Amino acid sequence: MSRIWRTWLALMLFAVGTSLITPLIPIYKQELGFGDTVVTLFLVCYVAALVPSMLTLGQLSDRVGRKRVLVGALVMLGLAQAYLATEPPLGGLLAARGMQGLATGAFFGTCTAFLVDAAPMGQRDWVSVLASVSVRGGLGVGPGLGGVFAEYVRAPLRTPFLVHLAAIAAAVGIIATLPETVVRERTHRPLTLKLGVPQEDRAVFWRVLVPSGMLFSLFDGVCLSLIPVFEVRELGVTNYALVGAAGFLVLVSGAISQLVFRALAPTPAIVWGLAVSSVAFVGVVVGAPLRSPVLVLTSVAVTGAACGLVFKGGVDLCTRIAPVSDRGKLISSYYVACYLGGFSVPLLVVGILADLVGLTAALAALTASAATASAWTAIVGVRAIAQLTPQPEPTH
Repeated sequence: MSRIWRTWLALMLFAVGTSLITPLIPIYKQELGFGDTVVTLFLVCYVAALVPSMLTLGQLSDRVGRKRVLVGALVMLGLAQAYLATEPPLGGLLAARGMQGLATGAFFGTCTAFLVDAAPMGQRDWVSVLASVSVRGGLGVGPGLGGVFAEYVRAPLRTPFLVHLAAIAAAVGIIATLPETVVRERTHRPLTLKLGVPQEDRAVFWRVLVPSGMLFSLFDGVCLSLIPVFEVRELGVTNYALVGAAGFLVLVSGAISQLVFRALAPTPAIVWGLAVSSVAFVGVVVGAPLRSPVLVLTSVAVTGAACGLVFKGGVDLCTRIAPVSDRGKLISSYYVACYLGGFSVPLLVVGILADLVGLTAALAALTASAATASAWTAIVGVRAIAQLTPQPEPTH
């Protein structure tokens, strides 16, 4: 297996484990007796650790090398999975989610940069697609597997994490055998908790990457959190495997769309992805009065496929405008924008609105707002892409 494919496999193995817990939360809620507010803390704790980790450790990988950061992240995730397998109390569950977030923040941006670093000249575009596919695909498989474990395995709160420990061990072995791509930088400059965006790329970052990343990840966040509740409450779904299917479909369909449209340039990928996702999500809203899980899950799948194109376009832009010395920082900053958009205040606003006016009405408001923001990004923000200067790749 080539160096690129081995790196991709390690990224897939990591990503699966960070989302295994999603469909298991209703079981934790039933056994531990906590309320809906605590449910949101499973995501808040994850993101609270993930964001500063991405901001700092993206810089660290550009200095000390990718492999050290990647192996450290794998070890951290392994500790979290081992602890979760002990079925800890609520405080332990939230702490483990924080550990998962810390590991994820260190791993995703660094491993994406590691993949692109290894690509020979002329293969950068398809390798960047491979990286984004692995993130969405792996994260999507996690809820799918978690839902199957929850429905059909006798020890659903223990078995998934024990199984994933074996996958982590395999990923460590893969990374250990790969050559380093960054010459270690001897510097006494401190790591800073800030977005690592080069001055010349900031217009594109703030006008295109940030709004598009926030929008597609908000759709992802809703599908991973509120749609399972929507299925149970509004549609009467009781099968955990079907509940986990929403998270599986929104992410895996996005991975597939990136492969099917791998030659699509960044600008149309972002513009068309935002447009289709805004329209497709209407099917989720319509599915409530029709009480149709098929319509809802189909709409989720189409929305996810469109979101995958937006993500592909964002990663492509990062790899095109950043030199290798800044790539880890810029990609990590892009991931931060995505996570903050999908899994923090905007998602919380949708949840609060759902409590005030109902979940179906809140999802309808989300669709209208996303359509407006998508139109702004397409009309105003994308103009900044014309000013880009692609960075030359070093020969290998």
